[in-house]
Amino acid sequence: MITLFSFCNIPWWLTWLLPFLLGLALGYLLWARYKSIVEDLEQQINTLNLNIKELETNLETCKNARTTLDGDLALLRGKLRESELALSEVLATKTKGSTNIAAAASLAATVKPSVEDAWFAAIGSTTLQIIEGIGPKMQEVLNDNGIYSFGEISAKTPVELRAILDKYGDKYRIIDPNTWPQQARLANDKDWKALIQLQKSLDTGRSDIDPKHETDSKLEKWLIRKGLLRAWKTDDLKAMEGIGPKIEGLLHAAGIKTWRALADTPVEKIQEILDAAGANFSLADPASWPQQADLAANGKWDQLNALQDYLVAGREKK
Repeated sequence: MITLFSFCNIPWWLTWLLPFLLGLALGYLLWARYKSIVEDLEQQINTLNLNIKELETNLETCKNARTTLDGDLALLRGKLRESELALSEVLATKTKGSTNIAAAASLAATVKPSVEDAWFAAIGSTTLQIIEGIGPKMQEVLNDNGIYSFGEISAKTPVELRAILDKYGDKYRIIDPNTWPQQARLANDKDWKALIQLQKSLDTGRSDIDPKHETDSKLEKWLIRKGLLRAWKTDDLKAMEGIGPKIEGLLHAAGIKTWRALADTPVEKIQEILDAAGANFSLADPASWPQQADLAANGKWDQLNALQDYLVAGREKK
């Protein structure tokens, strides 16, 4: 017997189920396709965000590099003016014969621009980041509000500076601008020593700290980093022009371990120590070492720097 298939024999619910299953399958395929597209787009967005962050980092690096180069350029200009002044002074006061070390130091103090002017040539009037409490971002904030120089900060009151910071909500609430005008006034007046001393009594610009607790000076660290200020630990004999690690070791072995001890040691005694160490130290000239050490022991760094500018390996420049 042959059984014929008839659509009439199909249950009614099956005629509804088949289109539903086909639609479900088609929907799944479309969903899978668009999910893949969304995932690709999200991956592209993540990649772009990473690129943006990298570009922002590079931009910040470029800004810092530009700031550094501006400082170096100002320093070079200052050195150029210094050289021109020294040359004109030497030509005007040229003397016959050689001068002794003391005269060289005196000449250095005469022809060399003051430390205050030399530092100002490197710092300029717009390097606001030497002020305790002001970093790169804070300098941008001040610039955005029309404040670019030390003079402009010193003209503001702490209340006015606080109002500028409050414009950014709670973002800068922890920042304390109370000492900024005072610091800026000292910088604008080139009173660098007073500024360094003030900053040592501050903590990131805040003045509400233990007065007995001395902190590092931001300006001092900036000057050291730029090579404008020599940093020596107390009684480091290598602070003397002409003394390196090996000679320092010889002096320590001979019981000369402090600046004062070196200042009180006759040149002849130092020469005996060098001679006993062999021919490797025959080129060392200790003639100026006690004088340098005496200046260091008495904290006369300006005079020591002026003297050392006229020395090469401890000897007077020819």
